[in-house]
Amino acid sequence: MAINPPSDLVLDVAMAADPDAMRAAADKLRAMTSDRVAAQMQLSRDSFAALQQAASEARSAKAAEAPNKAYKKFEAFMLQSFVESMFTGENQAVFGEGIAGDYWKSMMAEAIANKMSDGGGIGIARMLEAQSARKAKNAAAEAATENSIKTDDQPNFKQQDSNVILYQIERQLIHRQLKSTDDVESTRQG
Repeated sequence: MAINPPSDLVLDVAMAADPDAMRAAADKLRAMTSDRVAAQMQLSRDSFAALQQAASEARSAKAAEAPNKAYKKFEAFMLQSFVESMFTGENQAVFGEGIAGDYWKSMMAEAIANKMSDGGGIGIARMLEAQSARKAKNAAAEAATENSIKTDDQPNFKQQDSNVILYQIERQLIHRQLKSTDDVESTRQG
C-alpha cells in the first residue's frame, strides 16, 4: 500500500488561478535567492579571510609575548592538580574503577590542563616570568652597585650627593651582614 501525500493546496490554487503570474513569481524568488546566496558566499569569503589574517596576527603577537615553556609547563601542572581535584565523587561510570580509573582521570585532567595552559592559562606563567624579570633586574642593579662600591673604596664626596653616599654605605653594610650570616649558617650546617 503506497502513501500519497496531499498536494499543497495553496500552490494548486495559485497555479489554477494564474499560471503565468505563478511562474513569474517563482522566477523572481529564485533570482532573489541566487543573488542572496552569492552575496553571502562573498561575505563569508571576505570574513573568513579577515578572520584568518586576524588569527595569524594574534598568533604572532602571542608568540612574541608567550611565557617561557618551563613556566607554561609549571602552570599546566598546577592546573592539572586543580582539575583533578574537581573530578571527585561518583565518576566510576566515566573513568572506571580502581587504578585504571585513576589513571584515566589523571590523563583527562592532564589533557584539560595542557589545553588551558596553551590557551593562555590563568596567568601563573606570566606572573612567574614577570617576577623572574624583576629579580633579574634587581640582581643587575645590585651587581652594578657592588661594582661601584668595590671600585670606589674612597668615594668622591664632592661629586656625589650625601644621600647616595649613605645609601651605598647602608647597602655595603647589609651585604657584609648577609655574607656573615651565610657563613654562620654554612658552619652550622657543615
